Amino acid sequence: MERIPHLLIWSFVAQSAIGQSGYLVERAQLEPSSEDYAPVLLDSNLVFCSIRERPGAVRVVQADTDEPLADLYMARYPDNGPSNCSLLSEGLASPFNDGPATFSPVHGWICFTRNLGDPRHPSKAKGGGAGLGLFFASRTGKEEVTPFAYNDPGFSNAHPTISADGGTLIFASDRPGGFGGMDLYRCRMMDSGWSGPENLGSAINGPDNEVFPFLHPNGTLYFSSSRPGGLGKLDIYSAIPVNGGWSTPLALPEPLNSAGNDLGYTSFPTDVSGAFSSDRDGTDAIFLFTRTPPSAADCPAQEENNYCYRFDEGPKRPMKGLPLKYRWDMGDGTLVDGTVALHCYERPGRYAVHLDLIDTLDNSIFFTEARKMLEVADIQQPYISGPDSARTGRSVRLDGRRSNLPDLFVEDMRWDFGDGTRGRGRAVTHAFRAPGTYTVHLNVLTTDPVTGVLADQCIQRDIVVIDRFKDQEDAVLASYKDASGVTREFAYQTLPSDQFELTVKQGEDVKFTVELFATRERLSLNDARFTEIRKFFPVIERYDPERGVYTYSVGNANTLAEMYAVLQKVKQLRFLDAEVMVIAVEKVTDLSHLALVELDQLNNTVVRSSSVYFATDQAGIDPEFLPQLDRLVDILRDHPGSTLVIEAHTDSRGTEAHNMVLSGRRAEALVAHFIGAGIAADRLFAIGYGEDQPIADNRTEKGRGLNRRVDFRFRTGNAGAEQQARTTQAR
Repeated sequence: MERIPHLLIWSFVAQSAIGQSGYLVERAQLEPSSEDYAPVLLDSNLVFCSIRERPGAVRVVQADTDEPLADLYMARYPDNGPSNCSLLSEGLASPFNDGPATFSPVHGWICFTRNLGDPRHPSKAKGGGAGLGLFFASRTGKEEVTPFAYNDPGFSNAHPTISADGGTLIFASDRPGGFGGMDLYRCRMMDSGWSGPENLGSAINGPDNEVFPFLHPNGTLYFSSSRPGGLGKLDIYSAIPVNGGWSTPLALPEPLNSAGNDLGYTSFPTDVSGAFSSDRDGTDAIFLFTRTPPSAADCPAQEENNYCYRFDEGPKRPMKGLPLKYRWDMGDGTLVDGTVALHCYERPGRYAVHLDLIDTLDNSIFFTEARKMLEVADIQQPYISGPDSARTGRSVRLDGRRSNLPDLFVEDMRWDFGDGTRGRGRAVTHAFRAPGTYTVHLNVLTTDPVTGVLADQCIQRDIVVIDRFKDQEDAVLASYKDASGVTREFAYQTLPSDQFELTVKQGEDVKFTVELFATRERLSLNDARFTEIRKFFPVIERYDPERGVYTYSVGNANTLAEMYAVLQKVKQLRFLDAEVMVIAVEKVTDLSHLALVELDQLNNTVVRSSSVYFATDQAGIDPEFLPQLDRLVDILRDHPGSTLVIEAHTDSRGTEAHNMVLSGRRAEALVAHFIGAGIAADRLFAIGYGEDQPIADNRTEKGRGLNRRVDFRFRTGNAGAEQQARTTQAR
């Protein structure tokens, strides 16, 4: 993008000090050109006052200038080329001077300045003459325009700005009682409307004029003042809130301020870029500014993003004699047979990669051996998208929008094309005049949204420019993917095996089962859905507190190969979504020995009470049980990420239905006890199993005593699925 040299102004706060912050200022390219002033940002647009003819409208002129009256216009923020202007709203245009304005996103309305008297009569300069008032309306102006409650024909209220939360209005006024000239006043939004105007005090106001305020979302107040000591007539100042008042205002540096009238400062939320108006060139015009950070200390060569990977999970379990094969699912629709796969992704993203054992008879997944959520990301750097080569005199498009700078807000992008010319914008076009190799620099201006730190990020890459009039070099360009004559290649990145979550780790003591389905509602093991399958297999119920579901499975084998026949039978019985799953072999420890168990071992350990401390046929907890429960409370307190499943069991005396209800009440009583001890309810899960899970013979007193128990199962963070299980034979 070409720039007009005399309108592009670089300035550094300390010219002699390398690395100081400064400002880049350029005149906004608004079309058609006219006298424009007092801009304000509305989303990604500029709203401003403009003195221009309106085709088709009755011509009304200012008596003292014979120029058209000011109206409010809007244009796209012109940071990347010319922008066309249009009237903000026909409903807001009036036979008076309209503007400057401000907007309240919270309330959805506009507040603007308008003449109180007849503009055909001579009046004071637009910097704040008598006869100005504030008015409120919807953005479209279709609703009734409401005057500010404190307008008065005896003085002016003008130049409003409203805080980001809509609760504060600041404006300029020459009402009686001020410090002289125009002062800045504040009103606060109350239930009944705006409070009475309050002078901002001597820290801000003085005997000269303070006008055109802008209250930034970060609390900084910008305004223009004619006070002595500035560079020109009106200069832009800033002040920050301090202990209910304001700091001493500081004048902004050149080139924001000049020998002319500089006013109407407005900026984006990061306060790094924005606009203001000035008559420094002899007529009112809008200028854009960007704060510039210290230059990047170095500018490294751009690294090419690599989306290619090698997947290999090492030796796999033997499946001799079974119609099974390994297949990689790359997560982008690509399937690769074998234990080793080479794959290149088309673009960055998150891909669920898994290595499956496939049944070759029906092409279904028999078992998932390993899985990983692969994050394919661009290298964290500014990035120049564009061709590696170009021809002289022909435009090349260069784009910086693929820059990967996470957690940073991109304020601006600036280009150095390596041939003595520069550009600005996220995407630019440029034509190189002479053949050669040019090093293009991209500087990305960023802001940290947390700290507000402004920084310059730089990257460079070469572009080979070929003389378009030499046919033999055109042939070279067409023959190679790389302008230097080298075919672009990538080395496949090998992912470390420990990055994959293996379903079964080496040496892990596990068993395999076939999960039929999972449901949030607990089912009876006599449910009709199990009628046919229970003729062949026991039905196993497991509860997974992490997912909050009950799972129902069949089969219990030491090797994966043993489950193949089970899965085939299950599918014949129309459980088509059944999967082979892994269950850890559980260890049982008595509650009295809990202190001997390491925390990481609790995931696969059943903590069992050796005695039942409930009265016969009751759910009240015997006080003798409390010391043992305190040990569990201590673990839950020491490890706030852990959860506990409480399972209560009975013997077979009494009816099955009664025992199921009784065990449920006992489990809930234990949950209530833990909650009373300060454990959050969402970490506790109560299940009553009644007599359905015996561990001994109910025909003997000793066996019934063993069956009357409470089991506790901990989940301590990143463990696998819960191993709560009960088995029942078909009845």
